[in-house]
Amino acid sequence: MVTFPLFLYSTFIRNSLTFKFSLICCITLLYPSLGKLLCKIADQSVTHGLTCCQFHPDGLIFGTGTTDSLVKIWDLKEQKIAANFPGHSGAISAIAFSENGYYLATSADDEVIKLWDLRKLKNFKTVSLDDKYTVRSLTFDSSGHYLAVAGSDVRVYQISKQCDLVTTFSAHTNDATNVRFGPNASYIASVSLDRSLKFYSAN
Repeated sequence: MVTFPLFLYSTFIRNSLTFKFSLICCITLLYPSLGKLLCKIADQSVTHGLTCCQFHPDGLIFGTGTTDSLVKIWDLKEQKIAANFPGHSGAISAIAFSENGYYLATSADDEVIKLWDLRKLKNFKTVSLDDKYTVRSLTFDSSGHYLAVAGSDVRVYQISKQCDLVTTFSAHTNDATNVRFGPNASYIASVSLDRSLKFYSAN
């Protein structure tokens, strides 16, 4: 385990490194075997902690969320910020790229989910959540047509102009901390602070 007190640290290696961001701009890298550092990016304008991160499916850009409500998209080849997505209030709690690479979903401590079109670099839909709803994880299915949300409950939205709520699962007794679609979105799995793993039929 190696801890780096940096403003931002990123690497092209995805399969052998796990990223952990702290709220004090510190990133911890966990790796099963010795990895090679390919890229280190520092941005002196980043004065707030980093809260979450994810690679774009093409592996060439990288998204980060911050405690000051900004989502930053990094061009790893050019080693610079490619885009900033403002609009949230509160710390960014989760980000997720769709597998087709077209969309980005973001959430924060403001009880909304924002959907961004990466081709146009703009927000095309904002989904308002229940009062005091907490989002801990976002994930798209492989088609990019559905978005699963883990937090105060587990719910699925259909990505469209209306972003309709398809279903809600309230089986956990505490916040759900992560959610994933199974192969071909045949089922949904979630984990929770209640120490349970649950599977749901997607039908």
